Amino acid sequence: MNFLKIEKLYYLLILLAGILAVYIYFFSFLDINYSPYYGDEYFYFKNSESFYLTNSLKAVFTYSGSGAKIFGADAHGPAYPLIYGSIAKLIGWGGLTIPIINLGILMLAILAMIWKNGGSKDTKLLQVILVLGSPITLFYSVTYLAELLQIAGAIGLFILMQRYLRKEKLHDFIYLIFFIFLLGTIRSTWFFAFFGLVVVPGPIKGNWKSIYVLVGLALPFAFQHFFHEQVPNTFSDLGKITESRQYLVAFNSIIENLRQNISYIFTYSDGDFYAMQKVWFYTSLIISITIFRKDRLILIGLVILGSIVIFNLFIYKNYSWVDLRMYTPMIIFLNLGIIENSVKKYPIVILLTINLFSFVLILPLQKVIMNYRVPPRMVKIPLKTISEVSKLDTSLIYIDTTLLSNYKIIDLPNLNTNNKPIIYILPYYIMDTKKPSHYLVEVIDHSCVKLIKILNQNITPKVVCNE
Repeated sequence: MNFLKIEKLYYLLILLAGILAVYIYFFSFLDINYSPYYGDEYFYFKNSESFYLTNSLKAVFTYSGSGAKIFGADAHGPAYPLIYGSIAKLIGWGGLTIPIINLGILMLAILAMIWKNGGSKDTKLLQVILVLGSPITLFYSVTYLAELLQIAGAIGLFILMQRYLRKEKLHDFIYLIFFIFLLGTIRSTWFFAFFGLVVVPGPIKGNWKSIYVLVGLALPFAFQHFFHEQVPNTFSDLGKITESRQYLVAFNSIIENLRQNISYIFTYSDGDFYAMQKVWFYTSLIISITIFRKDRLILIGLVILGSIVIFNLFIYKNYSWVDLRMYTPMIIFLNLGIIENSVKKYPIVILLTINLFSFVLILPLQKVIMNYRVPPRMVKIPLKTISEVSKLDTSLIYIDTTLLSNYKIIDLPNLNTNNKPIIYILPYYIMDTKKPSHYLVEVIDHSCVKLIKILNQNITPKVVCNE
């Protein structure tokens, strides 16, 4: 029997080594010139860099020029620049800082999972294989998006939930509450984890548990409203509509969003790996509900995941990778519980097989994305333009959409020569913006970037070209 266990462990280690070899292969492309590639990545990078430089959470890259009501952060909230910028003060700032921090935090979560009490060696090894063998973990490991933080959060939530359920100590419950609140500041939907506490034995009992529901409903909307820059979507628009007491308009907006999201469940895909990930999601749900529904940890995970799914379907998006990013952390939570508690092998084998198959299917896409990034294909902003921008006293610069697609806009300065912040508007949404003081545009005929200053409704161009 011992020999069989050693042999099983041996094969699992070989499998893990193969997965790690894939990561090493893609990481080998990274160098000091690595940089953000698109949209949201610009905001994570530039606003974290701004906090690193100034200790201010006020965004320098914004959608509207205004930022959030409190602290002035961008639409992604204040947690990311605070995390990345603070750690960067210890390790330095550069093109690889954010990916390194993301990987470091995920590795700490995995180590905590390995070191926690309970579970055999092969169980923990299977859990590590599950996390690293997720195509979402691989894909976002080389980006500037914070999905690895979400996966690390799910692992931390799993560990703390399991620890509390084992002994039901008050201090463990307090740690759990604090951790959920911390996760909620990173992504507002983590506040839905308070709903899971309804089925947890704890110091609050009976009808008083409704406080978890109230907190879980109020915090996501309150945090989004005050600490995130508002962008046009059903979630953010709902608050404005209800404030104006247009309840019928709000209801119709929700129903239309639900109709669209349900249709995308069956129609939207982005390749074979995407379809296989959906199979993994649904299989995880079916196994959790049919076999493990009496397990309290799994039940908690189902409640939290169900809350996120309802939120996405009714007032957010359930397509274009949003479903993968929003659901994967809690699906991993469920899978970790299934691996930990399964008496029979077949649920684990089924789930790991589907997940690893999806991992293999994403490799061609991963290679294409890396080829876009390495070497960087963005055109550098001319040094003369950067110099002109740096000399502006106070400015709100509107960046033309052609620059967003073609130019390395993260090279734009955060501060002017007097160490005052320079604010930029990146028009990724059709929305009201503050009136800019300058426009930054591309003039193709002259192969140059033009800084346009607005004076008394007249446009006075100031041309800064490559030499």
